[in-house]
Amino acid sequence: MTNQKKECCECSKVLELMIKLTEQNNQLIQINNEQNAQINHLLEHLEDGEEVVNTNRSLDGG
Repeated sequence: MTNQKKECCECSKVLELMIKLTEQNNQLIQINNEQNAQINHLLEHLEDGEEVVNTNRSLDGG
């Protein structure tokens, strides 16, 4: 295999890894956004003086 083909193959592998990392990062951002929405919802209830009901649900959805 020529050096140019090897470099192309290596670049393709790096690009593939970058795409996977970007997808994982997007998933983490979505999880973070959902957690922030849950926190904001709880804060609104606290500010309104309402009692917050514990649903035994963690912020990560588990």
